[in-house]
Amino acid sequence: MFSNASQLKEKLSVFSLILLIFLNYFLLLIIKTNFFFLIFGILILLNFVLCIYLNFKNNKFIITIFCVLCVISLMSPVADWDARSIWLFNAKIIFFENNLNNFFDYNPYYSHPDYPIFVPVLSATLATVIGDWNEIFPKFSSLILALPPLIILTKNLKNKLSLLIFIILILFVYEKRIINGEIDALLSLYSILLLNLIIDIVDKKFSDKQYKIDLTLITLNVIIITLLKVEGVAIIFCILFAYLVIYGKSKVDLTKTFMVLFLLSLVPIFYWSIYSNNFIEMTSARMMLGTGERLIHNLFDFKFILHLINKILINKQMFISLLVFVFIFSKGIIFNEKKKIINFDKIIFEKKLRFCFLTIFLYSVVLTAVMIISEGSTYNVPIKYFMADTAADRYFAPIQSMLVLCSIYFLEAKKPKKNSFSYD
Repeated sequence: MFSNASQLKEKLSVFSLILLIFLNYFLLLIIKTNFFFLIFGILILLNFVLCIYLNFKNNKFIITIFCVLCVISLMSPVADWDARSIWLFNAKIIFFENNLNNFFDYNPYYSHPDYPIFVPVLSATLATVIGDWNEIFPKFSSLILALPPLIILTKNLKNKLSLLIFIILILFVYEKRIINGEIDALLSLYSILLLNLIIDIVDKKFSDKQYKIDLTLITLNVIIITLLKVEGVAIIFCILFAYLVIYGKSKVDLTKTFMVLFLLSLVPIFYWSIYSNNFIEMTSARMMLGTGERLIHNLFDFKFILHLINKILINKQMFISLLVFVFIFSKGIIFNEKKKIINFDKIIFEKKLRFCFLTIFLYSVVLTAVMIISEGSTYNVPIKYFMADTAADRYFAPIQSMLVLCSIYFLEAKKPKKNSFSYD
């Protein structure tokens, strides 16, 4: 990633874009007023354009697709519920109030005012640049935030088929979610970026300078994931636990460094949680999960469980992700003519793939448990199986992305000479 000196400008443009977005957010939390919004908004937009320009030469296909998505986003108003009634609604309050002092006074419970406001702050900043609020330009914040992970992830792709798979992820798995103002596609992108960065720093030998850069990127990435959505904290703990299981003993020094960085990276979201809880009667997590009293009842409601499994697995996004995953990994499973011996490519059992597989399993368990507990909450819309019907496909977007990432890893892995073993 950014391995030679000729790519220094591209790297700096990505870093400076992320840094400006962070400064814009943290200054609002510290000063409680959007005094700097106009300045930072202009700087962020200029840096965004600079990022596209500097990375176009070496990444023409992805940047061209990204620019087309930008045009589509700027031609369509927000329409989806979460985007309009949660993320942009919270951004609208920040924009019109000019500060956070009255932010919680105008928020109805369904807008979840205690949700992280990292993206809403950027949306409010964009509205400040144009001097007025509308339902189009503020949601462009999603694409601004999507650019850094897209650039970094595609820098690592080694062949055209990997690029094609990544494009399938963007256009057919994320589809409108990456431009409609929702956060799920962003959460997915930064989740697989974190996995990618961790695997890179574990598997490759870097100079001290590159090592420090990667550690900085990992730290920023963890902070961003936790500040995007509440589920980001669960993703971080799943990734950390999977890392400890797969790499903990073999990378002791790096593990200690990761533990410190991960814990420090949780400070911003904990600060926001403590701050926001001073102004609300009940947190969104409490409204959704209650005290866990619905777990046993829902767990033994087999009709609901089957319905939930159906909604998780039988949707276009999961189908495409699983199709890509099965197609690529089928190349590593070979049946002999008599079908008495099954040969597995050893690449399937490499540490980086086991790391991804364990993360997928852990986060799937956490999400499924959350959906089982939250179904039937009195704070939800009184529709049977409301959570399963409206959220299952969105919540599992990071899982879908991780399946695609595993497919790319397997595709690009170099097969050793003794690359299989057999089961009789």
